[in-house]
Amino acid sequence: MSINVNFLKSTTDLIETSPEIKSFIYQQILDFDPFVTSETVILVLARDPHRIESETDSLEMTDDEKIEADKKRNLHRIAIILKENDSSIEAEAFHENIYEAIKLAKEKLVTELIEIQNEIENPTERLNAIQQAGNASQIH
Repeated sequence: MSINVNFLKSTTDLIETSPEIKSFIYQQILDFDPFVTSETVILVLARDPHRIESETDSLEMTDDEKIEADKKRNLHRIAIILKENDSSIEAEAFHENIYEAIKLAKEKLVTELIEIQNEIENPTERLNAIQQAGNASQIH
């Protein structure tokens, strides 16, 4: 059990203490500007990669999903969450390189936001759709 705590701590420490990673995160979240308001909170979180199976019912996982989860256990697990009022939308990514994990999570979330934006023409409807997507279920 100490392995996963140490790995999570190392990822969290990198995010919290490395000026280079902080700068990289700031650069990445600038891509969310077209999709957020002044009320939107952007969170970048390190999650424990060893908790994948406990977050999903392992009985419902296929053998391929279990193998994939095992591969992810030694990677950085980064989630980016956009929250506004009672709504949130998120994406997460895994990678051995923390910079790539951050970039992949950002790209997944931007892709989802663009898809929502393309479905909606009216800006008010666009924000409502983003809030509904966040309320319906978390997006990974």
